[in-house]
Amino acid sequence: MLAQSSGQSVAAVGMGLLTALGGFYLAWKAFQQDRDQVTAMSLGTAVDQLAEAVKKQWDAEASVRRLNDPYPLPVAWRAADADLVQPWTLLADVARGWPGGPPGDPAQWPTDAAGLAGADAQIGEVFAQRVPTRRLVVLGDPGSGKSMLLIRLLHDLIAQRPDDGPVPVLFSLASWNPTHRPLQSWLADQLRHTYPGLRAPAPSAAPQAGQIDLAQALLDTRRILPLVDGFDELPPALHAIALDALNQALPAKQPLVLASRAAAYREALARSEVLVRPLNGAAGIHLLPLPADQAATYLRHDAGGEHTPAADRWNSVAAHLGTNTLVGQALSTPLGLFLARTIYNPRPDILGAPAPVPHPDELYDTTIFPTRAALDTHLFNAYIPAAYTRHQPNPLRWSPSQAYRTLVFLARHLETNRNGSPDLAWWELHHANPAYIRRLTAGLMVGLGPGLLLGLVYGVGLGLAAGIGLAAGLTYGLIGGGLGSAPSNIPSTRLRWSRRRFAGWLGAGLALGLVGGLAFGLGIAGERGAWLATGILPGEHGFVGWLAFGLALGLIAGLACGLTFGLTGEKPALTTMIGPATLLIQDLRTFLGGGLAYGLGAGFVGGFIGWLVSWLAFGAEDGLAFGQAFGLAFGLGASLEQTAWGDWVIAKAYLAMWRRAPWDLMTFLQDAHQHRGVLRQVGAVYQFRHLDLQRHLAQQPRSLPTYAGQPDSPSRLTGEQARSIHRRGNTRTGSLFD
Repeated sequence: MLAQSSGQSVAAVGMGLLTALGGFYLAWKAFQQDRDQVTAMSLGTAVDQLAEAVKKQWDAEASVRRLNDPYPLPVAWRAADADLVQPWTLLADVARGWPGGPPGDPAQWPTDAAGLAGADAQIGEVFAQRVPTRRLVVLGDPGSGKSMLLIRLLHDLIAQRPDDGPVPVLFSLASWNPTHRPLQSWLADQLRHTYPGLRAPAPSAAPQAGQIDLAQALLDTRRILPLVDGFDELPPALHAIALDALNQALPAKQPLVLASRAAAYREALARSEVLVRPLNGAAGIHLLPLPADQAATYLRHDAGGEHTPAADRWNSVAAHLGTNTLVGQALSTPLGLFLARTIYNPRPDILGAPAPVPHPDELYDTTIFPTRAALDTHLFNAYIPAAYTRHQPNPLRWSPSQAYRTLVFLARHLETNRNGSPDLAWWELHHANPAYIRRLTAGLMVGLGPGLLLGLVYGVGLGLAAGIGLAAGLTYGLIGGGLGSAPSNIPSTRLRWSRRRFAGWLGAGLALGLVGGLAFGLGIAGERGAWLATGILPGEHGFVGWLAFGLALGLIAGLACGLTFGLTGEKPALTTMIGPATLLIQDLRTFLGGGLAYGLGAGFVGGFIGWLVSWLAFGAEDGLAFGQAFGLAFGLGASLEQTAWGDWVIAKAYLAMWRRAPWDLMTFLQDAHQHRGVLRQVGAVYQFRHLDLQRHLAQQPRSLPTYAGQPDSPSRLTGEQARSIHRRGNTRTGSLFD
């Protein structure tokens, strides 16, 4: 009957319905397996899986950073100054007074804080057995090895961890604003961000089950042992506020490690206008400068070993180590040693390169570097070209100047657009571009296809084709623009069906769509004479037909919204370690799969209903086109709303167009992490290998600066001299230690 009334053959209509039904069935089955709620795992299982994930993460990262190449750099410490921590007797009394007694054996506690002194692998034993409260403040000078020591502690604690015991997790405090977020809430967000599997619901036995996720439940039950790095990376104005917030947030028996530069921690306690106490219940250690003999041995060993030609190049510099000279100060930390050996130790993979190798003797030349700041600036500036020399196993795709320009831009982005956060997340890179770019491009992506489709359909034999096509394009473009102005999406590995989201969006879509559709139908019916005069609309349908058409629009909008936003992005499994590049690929697959499946599903609903009722106005072919246009728009809208790939493509295209970054930006980031040592990976984000490097680059011009020891400097070795040195002393690149 419908086929006859619309002038179509039964076979044509039947074939169209079968095709649409098939597409809808495939779309529905793609998500049916994920319709039910995620089954909550027990907290014991979750914490054990998290421990496995953390161990894999830091084992892999330690290998990439080459923390054991040529060997772990020695780090020693003493007890922190008494005015920076609470009295030792108070710590012992606090631990004994906790419910259930102290966390460790009091017989192993030293008699005073001086007993905390140690070195290297003792850090795990110091924390777990010597500190009564298992709260520790790790202090040191810039580049002294605080981050490296936290990584060693993490490995020790995981190795000692009993089943169902707390998991040590590294947090970077730089992204916390204590005036906006409570500590526990921020820690939970960081866990969800780094380990997306912790977004799963907490089990029924957990506190507030059904209302919190695994991340919050693990924190509430003290199954997370926070190792918090970068207190000094907070803005100075927040130091005292952050320390006070830490003290208020720590419950009894909650272990914690806090790392900071000693000067920043002391300044926070010295504020005269506010009352600030040292970290409640925490002991403290202070990292010591590297002894001169250990620093010299390390540099020579990295250069091929004692008495090799490459190692002998350090003889003059070694005489200055351990002194108060500028070079003696600069090379007294793991950071300084890393920069120096990367720049000055000739490596096998640069042999044959046209640029000669610099000689370390220039480091103590005060006519070139008259101040410590000038020497530090030189080490940072020379580090990037040294990292981007030609590597035979990993061909260099970017020149040092191109790499430097990109790294300066990324550092400025973090300092300016991300408030100094060290986390370089690819899905947040659109913040580096003007806000209108995201909204405009998202609107074009969603609106162009449906707008052209409707314009072509209605344009056949109709004088107002362009107007209708433009109106439809603007309508769908507004959908895309709204998505483009939404907050940043977190990447998804696939889409999962949510009945709750479907019901909520269905109700909202029906309410808004019916109102709008009714107004549209009434408006068309009221001006029926004018429309008939144009010859566009058939004249045999009356007010009821047009009203039905308007109500159909509302039904299409409601079902499309319900179907589209009934999807929710599913995050990676807890034990699956997903790096930035892998997460990008999975997010792209979700974008494409979700757009296709929802384009079919929502398009079927819209097309069928449009076909069913639009014969009252336009005819069956136009109704199918109208519905499919809705499907296409909402399919793209669902993918844009639930994934981050669209933001990434828009951002990197804009940056490449303005030559701020290469088009293949993810490959550049991977190379900077895996082969150049400039970036480090923390979960699904990258960071500069040291915050000082990030801050230094953010203040530099985008062109590669000149520095002492470049090819025209007489202190550099020629290529042949470097090859001669290599024949007798093998060398390798190192890594940043703090």
